[in-house]
Amino acid sequence: MLNWHEGLTTGVPDLDVHHQEIFQKFNEFYATMLRGPGAKREEAGKILDYLQFYAQLHFKREEELMEKYNCPAAEENKRAHAEFLKEFGSFYTQWQTGGMDLALANDTFVKLMDWIVNHIQGVDTQLYKCLPKP
Repeated sequence: MLNWHEGLTTGVPDLDVHHQEIFQKFNEFYATMLRGPGAKREEAGKILDYLQFYAQLHFKREEELMEKYNCPAAEENKRAHAEFLKEFGSFYTQWQTGGMDLALANDTFVKLMDWIVNHIQGVDTQLYKCLPKP
């Protein structure tokens, strides 16, 4: 499970809310994966649909802000987002077409969860330093 803490703040309230929402949805996905196989596929599909849309929306906003505030991590951030969308897109396609077995789902989920935490801590939080100080 993913746990939000203040050390993950970007200094931009709406981005922090986005990150918290992404954490919440990944936690819902995790809980769904722990349930029996009956309702798992439909529930997980709804969460993945949401994440597919939400990640794109969030990434766009975050990239715009990093550019606006001339954040040195802007290019690294764009590359990481593109990588995430590619990996998540592959996972999402496999899930939707029924080509995803439980072992691959678990492995991919762990990779994506690790990526999210490391990306927010390692890249997104760099935006905080670039914001104008009040």
